[in-house]
Amino acid sequence: MIVRYPSASAGTARALDDLVHDFSEEPSADDPFGDAGAGVLAGSGDTLPATGSLDGQDEPGSTGELPEEPAEEEADEPEDHLDPTDVLRRLAGLLGGSSIGVGDVRVQGQNATGHGAVAIGTVNVTAARSDGAGRVWFETLVEAGVHETASGYASTPSDRRLDRHLHQHHLVCLSGPVGSGRFTSATLAVARRHGFNRVCVLGVERLSDLLGAGVSLPAGHGYVVELSEVVLRAVDGFTLVALAARAATSGTTVVLVGDFSQRKHDFVSHVVDHRPAPATEVFRAQLRHQLRGRCVGWCTDTCDGRCLERYVDLDCVGHPLLSAYLAGEPRPSEVLKVVAALSPTAPKAGALAVRLEQFLPLQLRERAVEILDVRRRGEETDGFTDEEVRAFRLSCAVLAGQPVAEIHEAAQRLARQGFPEMTPIGAPLRGSAIDMLLGQALGQAVTRVPDGRVPGGCRIDFPAGSESIRSALLDVAWTDWWSPGQLLDWLADLIRADLPPVRQAAAGAIGWSATRDVRAALHTVGELARDRRAGVRQAAAIVLVAMAMQPMLRLRVRAELDQWAAGPAAHLQDTVARAYSLGLARLWPDVALAQLRQVARARMQRRNNSVVRGLVEVYENGHAASVVPALVDWAASADPEVQLHAARTLRVLADRWAEPPREHWPQLLHLVDQKVIRLADLAGLWAVALSLPRTAYRTWRTLGFWLDRADRQPAVAGHCLDLVRHLIAGEPALRHRLDHQLHHVWRPVLPQNDLLDDVQRLIDEETR
Repeated sequence: MIVRYPSASAGTARALDDLVHDFSEEPSADDPFGDAGAGVLAGSGDTLPATGSLDGQDEPGSTGELPEEPAEEEADEPEDHLDPTDVLRRLAGLLGGSSIGVGDVRVQGQNATGHGAVAIGTVNVTAARSDGAGRVWFETLVEAGVHETASGYASTPSDRRLDRHLHQHHLVCLSGPVGSGRFTSATLAVARRHGFNRVCVLGVERLSDLLGAGVSLPAGHGYVVELSEVVLRAVDGFTLVALAARAATSGTTVVLVGDFSQRKHDFVSHVVDHRPAPATEVFRAQLRHQLRGRCVGWCTDTCDGRCLERYVDLDCVGHPLLSAYLAGEPRPSEVLKVVAALSPTAPKAGALAVRLEQFLPLQLRERAVEILDVRRRGEETDGFTDEEVRAFRLSCAVLAGQPVAEIHEAAQRLARQGFPEMTPIGAPLRGSAIDMLLGQALGQAVTRVPDGRVPGGCRIDFPAGSESIRSALLDVAWTDWWSPGQLLDWLADLIRADLPPVRQAAAGAIGWSATRDVRAALHTVGELARDRRAGVRQAAAIVLVAMAMQPMLRLRVRAELDQWAAGPAAHLQDTVARAYSLGLARLWPDVALAQLRQVARARMQRRNNSVVRGLVEVYENGHAASVVPALVDWAASADPEVQLHAARTLRVLADRWAEPPREHWPQLLHLVDQKVIRLADLAGLWAVALSLPRTAYRTWRTLGFWLDRADRQPAVAGHCLDLVRHLIAGEPALRHRLDHQLHHVWRPVLPQNDLLDDVQRLIDEETR
């Protein structure tokens, strides 16, 4: 459906170019229009005033849309534009390496997200329906990811028994403690049984939910179900027998992963004890996997790979510190942390010793206790109280990478919390004072990066892989030194400060704290999300992303977002959109589309770009086939606000170009050519964007740029002409505007463009 608006007047021209400062790049050197086309209003013949607004604000007297309602006056604060990938990377370090995983996902039950959804981190997600019934969730793991896991896997003594049991039975209970590698062993056993492209991870609230008549799982696949202690206690023998029978009927196998040690006698015929591989073998296999293809011996000629074996066996496994650590048989999950600390730089000799002292997991908490317990080692802290020193060290963990002056100021806020009459020390820190505040243990763990551009002259950061020390310091601070209320109030105070990097770091710390007290964390983020300043709401969105990266919190985050998106509070809705634009769209892309549509109805969003950024984030993460049809539905909405956001998003996406070797293709046309999206859908979006007064000007310019780049590119030109043909078919208003644009804007600046002759021919054919 094409929405027709009255022709724009000269007074409307100022409003036709919103969002440029956030999403539309300035015309490049090869943009044939530059400012030449700015003097003519698309489709009306009116001239665009030279002072036309490019900041996205409506001018008084705009026509073609509902009158603007008075909005709350926002604080005058520039918004910090963040890269979602960078946000997720920083949060992953603090949260212990949570990551993004993509697979084919299906959910049965309330709020099903459908195929193509995305999960963050581990995939064992459960949720409850409001009527008390259960919910079944499963993800088909990406084949390449399973192969990647297998390439670094150390075989366990129990693998053969598990394989035999899977060939004889359709249900197995793999028993082992958390962190023992049981889940990986189960996943690879299923892969060996069914194939690497038929491995599914299954999540349920109750195991009996799988016996429901409405539950249908694809046949020929293997399913791994990790059971929590609560779920495991509710399992009975009848459920296992019935589930095994159903699996046999459907030709599937199910591996239940959990600690069955207390109930082994109840399910003796189904249980296989998981016996982890020796810690040394886990270390060897993982380190070889992480360093494969790299030369670690400074080989003078062609590297034959022997240096890698020497490094793993002699430099690492033979190192006294690491040898003693591995002899204690730590769990595989703990060994992986050591590998992650060594693999980025492959240190040797003294550097390896220093790295091991920093990263051995068994020493982390003890080191954190020593760091925060100032008097434990009798450290001298002349000029500073114990509270100030302790607060400074915790601030280093929270604000890693920030200038020492900002860390010191944050520490003063924490140390003097509750004592407003006490004034913080204003003198700048010198080298000796920094050494005293850091202390020996923390001083060895951090790096001081000289930077004359920042207050204090240096930054304090943790080297790559040492984020586990940061979280250990937070953990000790939370449990031993400050109450949750004190720490959350302090972090919220940092977020309300004026420095975006400090806000973002504090937001990550609040997200980390949610596993300790989720109710308090949600209360804090709710208060931040109601703030009138955009930067504070942006930090609140980062808190939500950090919480969602922790599997046990996703249900609570999802419920909170549902309420905020459907509620009347405009600032809460804006925070929902910001969370999706900062990475949350990679978790629930389908839910993001639904909730962003709810947010788009808010009048406040006319002056914000949060919804468009969220839509673009969904689109850019492999969901163009879902986003474009959804935007077509938005464009057909009776709500003018929803239409406007569909048009804005089209305008942003139209500025993107395909990757080499097809960089001369507009990305949207490339997707049409690849049959990912339909040309009719794309044309419908273009028609709305070209018709709405607030998006028409830039959209007509972009269409002209497409035609300029497509000239003498036959394949691209053909698709462009097909798009134009769809646009003007049966639409005299758009045909008239196109004719006007062709003669008064494009022809003067593109006199050598032969493709414009074909456009003229299409106009003439449609006129007849």
